[in-house]
Amino acid sequence: MQLSKNLAGKWSTLSRRTLVLSLLALVALSSIASATPLAGTVVANPGDTVFPGLVPPGTAAGMLLAFLNAPYSFLTTAGTTSGHLLSAVYKNPSGTLDFYYQVENDMTSATAIARETDTSFVGFTTFLGFRVDGSSLAGTMFVDGTVAPVTGDRSSGSGTTVGFSFNPPDGAKVLPGLNSNVLVISTNAVNFKAGNASVIDGGTQTVASFQPALLPEPASFALLGLGLLAIGGIGRKIRRS
Repeated sequence: MQLSKNLAGKWSTLSRRTLVLSLLALVALSSIASATPLAGTVVANPGDTVFPGLVPPGTAAGMLLAFLNAPYSFLTTAGTTSGHLLSAVYKNPSGTLDFYYQVENDMTSATAIARETDTSFVGFTTFLGFRVDGSSLAGTMFVDGTVAPVTGDRSSGSGTTVGFSFNPPDGAKVLPGLNSNVLVISTNAVNFKAGNASVIDGGTQTVASFQPALLPEPASFALLGLGLLAIGGIGRKIRRS
């Protein structure tokens, strides 16, 4: 009888742990979907430098989930450079999330903008592109920018940072008074949270933005709770028997 009780207790503990681990894995996977990139974008794996693809004008962006207009200002040896970095998150028609950015450089800026970077994309696939039809993106302040990215890249290792460069040559940078095209990072994420983005040229300013996230959905929490209750009930029945 004692042996039976010990076995029942061990089985109950092992089963409970197994279920918890399985459900936690399910929660994580529920935040990642099959990659269905926005049309025209180009895959960028960690360590890659690519030529961002042109998203065909008129391509449906999907549902706007969030938008942010963040001012930036930093001091260089030439003087102060300032402007705005616009960020947005869209759920595209496939159900995955795309992250949009646009660099606006003030007419009064002392320097051009050479680069824009975004974090963090660890654990997600990324596809890079740009849009020339920013004014068509309803509910935002995007405009039809005139400066396209020269290259796009993703940092090596875990691939934390995705960046867009507007040079060489220097004349290809976002000059004072100009706006970049809308930069696009298409992902396989289905959740997002607060993140950061930076504008760079002789100085750097980091501002608030968005990033993909492994956030458990409410349904996953409910499933976890029901599973634990079920295991607990089974364990009690075994002990009583």
